[in-house]
Amino acid sequence: MKTTRTIVIAIIAIIIAACGTSKKSTTAVAPTAPSPAPTTPLVLMKPSNGIYAPGNEELTAIQMQHKEVTMDKLKEGYTLYTEGTCIKCHGAKNIYVYNEVSWKNIIDDMAIRAKMPDEQKDAVYMYVLAILATQPK
Repeated sequence: MKTTRTIVIAIIAIIIAACGTSKKSTTAVAPTAPSPAPTTPLVLMKPSNGIYAPGNEELTAIQMQHKEVTMDKLKEGYTLYTEGTCIKCHGAKNIYVYNEVSWKNIIDDMAIRAKMPDEQKDAVYMYVLAILATQPK
C-alpha cells in the first residue's frame, strides 16, 4: 500500500513538473517583416446625419464658394453646432435634411433667439455649408 501511494505521488509530481515546463525550440525563427501599407486609401463612412468634425475635404469644398473660410472657422462652427448654443436648446439636427437656403433662414432665426454674435452665426453657417458641399451622393 505504501509503495502504491509512493508511486502515485511520484506520478503526480512528474505530471506537475511536466506541465510547468515547455519544450524549447532550438530552431531560429527569422523576424517577420512588417505588413506593407494598404495600397488603397481607407474610406471612412460619414455619419448619415452629416454631423462630424470637418476635415480637408470640407475646407476645400467650402473655399470654392467662400475663399476666406479657414479650418479654424469650420471647427468653431462644428463646436457651436454640436456642443454649444444649438445643442443646448434642441440638439443637433440632421444637416442633410435641409438645403442651403433653408439653413440660411434657420440659422438666421436661431441666432437671433440665441443672441449669437454674427461671427458665431457665420461659423455655424459655413460649417453646415461645408458639410452639405461634401454630402455623399
